[in-house]
Amino acid sequence: MDRRSVLAVVLSIAVILIFQMFFLPKREPQPPMAGRDSAGVSAPMATGGSSQQTLSEPGSTPYQSPSGLGPAFETAETEEREIRVQTDLYEAVFTNLGARLLSWRLKPYADPVGQWVQLVPPSEGQLGLTVQTDQGPVDLRRTLFSARQESRSDGGKRIRFEARSGSATVTKVFELPPTGYLIDAQVQIEGLTDAESYRIGWTGGIPRAERNEKAYHTALAAMVLKGKNKENVHPGSFKNQSEKLVEGNIRWAGVRNKYFMAVIIPPESSSNRVVVTGSNEPKRVGAEIVMPVSGGDARHLFRVYLGPMDYEMLKAQGYSLESAVDLGFKIFRPVAQLLQTVMFWMYRYIPNYGVVIIIVSVLTKVIFYPLTRSSLKSMRAMQRLQPEMTALREKYKKDNARLQQEMMGLYKKHGVNPVGGCLPIFLQMPVFIALYQVLANSIAMRSAPFFGWMHDLSSPDTIATLGGFDIHVLPIILFGFTVLQQVWTPVGDPRQKMIGYMMPLVTLFIFYGFPAGLNLYWTINSVVTVAQQWVIHREDPATHPLPVKA
Repeated sequence: MDRRSVLAVVLSIAVILIFQMFFLPKREPQPPMAGRDSAGVSAPMATGGSSQQTLSEPGSTPYQSPSGLGPAFETAETEEREIRVQTDLYEAVFTNLGARLLSWRLKPYADPVGQWVQLVPPSEGQLGLTVQTDQGPVDLRRTLFSARQESRSDGGKRIRFEARSGSATVTKVFELPPTGYLIDAQVQIEGLTDAESYRIGWTGGIPRAERNEKAYHTALAAMVLKGKNKENVHPGSFKNQSEKLVEGNIRWAGVRNKYFMAVIIPPESSSNRVVVTGSNEPKRVGAEIVMPVSGGDARHLFRVYLGPMDYEMLKAQGYSLESAVDLGFKIFRPVAQLLQTVMFWMYRYIPNYGVVIIIVSVLTKVIFYPLTRSSLKSMRAMQRLQPEMTALREKYKKDNARLQQEMMGLYKKHGVNPVGGCLPIFLQMPVFIALYQVLANSIAMRSAPFFGWMHDLSSPDTIATLGGFDIHVLPIILFGFTVLQQVWTPVGDPRQKMIGYMMPLVTLFIFYGFPAGLNLYWTINSVVTVAQQWVIHREDPATHPLPVKA
């Protein structure tokens, strides 16, 4: 293997390591879920004055309005109470303390303990309001609102919250349709003469819903779609600060974990600021959209998506919500979208994503077989030229220009392309990277079984645990075929064989913690590669590094 081929191997390893760094960081401790049941939902609140204290911060005092806003907001309510709404897709719990969402559990999806996936963080109501006034911020998240629930003609629900302070009124209306994960949240402010703006958002992130803790911490982020560009802000960005301001044409903002998200969509061209909040320890993120208040009044209708990061579902909703799904670098996204569409189409007829992954892996290798064949033959040709190349390097070791001239002459004489072994590898990389992104981020892989011990393609294929160490089968199989692949790959300089033999160990180390879907793809890829090498060597035994029977 010449230096260019070695460079190709090193770069391939580098690509894998880069993905390892970005997608599988070091494990971080999960914040405790004290005060929650196994599903992550607050226990029912007691009635009476103590219920309001349940959600109050330690040492907090009742809100008193600054001058110009009149007395504290008043309602007919005397205690905190919950309003519960259920559809076939979710169970929602609202509280009149701050007119906030207290719980949102997705019925079609289960967490690691078998409960419905919870999107609202422990002890944190969401979609509350904070009003910025001349006198400072007014936190309405601790204000008791009057609450009324109504049924809609389409079978959905309407929840109306209202609080008054003299001539000032704050109203929030939530519209929950009978189907889908997209709801409406209307905010109306009247008579708050000192108000300049208000914030509405989602703080604290989304609780972990996967067994794979690394995947959770990697994906946890605040998201802001600014024009056509999406910005992700992870907890690690808040080592020295607690807030970051994102400015521009805000189309939506929210938070995500590995497979689920909560996103707020303001009226078109109504906001140009988002305050992203968070902390690195414990891991927390949030996004609050800043909305204008003019002359003490404001009226805005928001759309709020609270559900799975399903690409096709999000695309059908509009608002460019599908851009929340990470399909990798912009240059590779068209390929990833095509592969994803093909896989979804195949699943309609073959309802097993493990089988679909195998078929896609085989098809990609068949499509690229001419490149693989060309690469292997070119590498073998370079191997045959190694003695002459070594002699030229020794002869012209002090004249680099002459050496390059003689080398090119040697290549031309024997009809060898010096980059012929590397180029096919790089031509295939966009497909490999795009397919990696699809398998790593598609919610279709979540809890998708294959067969036997592989019950979830989004998690490692653990067959047993010995002494606290998980045994994963696919990475071990992948290691074996990678060794065989390296043995059958032509190597010119014997000193470079160690580099090739290190590749399987590096592969085993990196891939050992990967989800089963990814490892299934890479394993089938290696199996087919070895099979193609065998076929090529049968066609031309001279290209085989070991004796091959005709």
